[in-house]
Formats: sequence, structure tokens, C-alpha cells
Amino acid sequence: MARAPLPVTTLPCGTLQLDCLGLLCPVPMIKAGRAVRAVEPGGILEVLADDPGVELDFVGWCEANRHTLLSLNEAGGVWTTRIRREW
Repeated sequence: MARAPLPVTTLPCGTLQLDCLGLLCPVPMIKAGRAVRAVEPGGILEVLADDPGVELDFVGWCEANRHTLLSLNEAGGVWTTRIRREW
């Protein structure tokens, strides 16, 4: 059975944006793991999520997967996480 396509958009700057709004942990981490494979090493994945657990989850996820957490910001209940793929 084929996996459903990820809700991703390529932004004008070349960053890949993953929409995880409405999803609860651990789903944003799982989808980010799939989406980061579509990013070239050195490229950026931006994840949008409204689960407050992502604040701590993405810190550990980036460390465990050896990617760089560039920023993690919250505005209006939406967390925007920017990750640089390192390998």
C-alpha cells in the first residue's frame, strides 16, 4: 500500500514547508522524518505545527537525527520550526 503524499510546499526561497497543523505528537516528528529526505543536504525544512509538544520534541529529534535546529518560534499558537538537513 502506497503512503499518502506529505502536505509539503516549496517556498520561493527553495525551503520545503511541511504542514502538520492539527496533528499531535508523534505525527509531526514522523512526517518530518519523511519530508527531510526530500531536502538536499544543506537545505531547509520548515515545519508548521500547533501541538505545543513540538517545542521540546524537535530539539531532541534534530539531535538524534544529526540535523541542525535553526529556529523554533511560536506565534498565535502555531510553532514554526526551521531545520537544516546535514547529511
